[in-house]
Amino acid sequence: MGDVTRFAQLPEDGGGSHRALGVTIRHALAGIHAGVLGALAMLACVMIGSAWDHRSIWSVPNLFATTFFGGDAYLNQLVRTSWCGLALMIAIYGFLGMIWGTICGDKRRRALPLCGAIAGLLVYLFFNDFFWKHANPLFTVYAPDRQLELGHLLWGLFLARSPRYSRRVAESMTRTPGATPPAHDEVHAVSSGEVIR
Repeated sequence: MGDVTRFAQLPEDGGGSHRALGVTIRHALAGIHAGVLGALAMLACVMIGSAWDHRSIWSVPNLFATTFFGGDAYLNQLVRTSWCGLALMIAIYGFLGMIWGTICGDKRRRALPLCGAIAGLLVYLFFNDFFWKHANPLFTVYAPDRQLELGHLLWGLFLARSPRYSRRVAESMTRTPGATPPAHDEVHAVSSGEVIR
């Protein structure tokens, strides 16, 4: 992560435009972090739901893979195309997390988890009622609706953590490279001669 923070810490010109760009990049990276973690939580949710329904845990990633490979990719087992579906899922929700992080910034708000949950459900409604009907009609037919609703709710709750991630990146950028944090307890050096006496 050191390379990323160095990239986000741009030199400032007199007007501060580079600094504003660095802050925007920091917020976007925090949003990607939250979006990808939320996508992994959503994936865990649909995998547990699939196992509960006595289906393969790979059925939803395979359903995402039908976007690229057609209906032949929708199998009830792990296949090579499952990884493409998983990557698509993480890319979509990571990108949406980037948008969230850029808009939200690092502001502390009490209602942010509620806003994130609502945003997650709105994204679910948009994808289910519009996007997938045009991009991949198989998705709307075979998708486990309740599991995806719960997964999007979890994803939205993870989005609400993006300001915390943004502040962590800011704190790591303010530290000087190679500096060690101050010790809490002062340690006195003892030479071997003092111990022997």
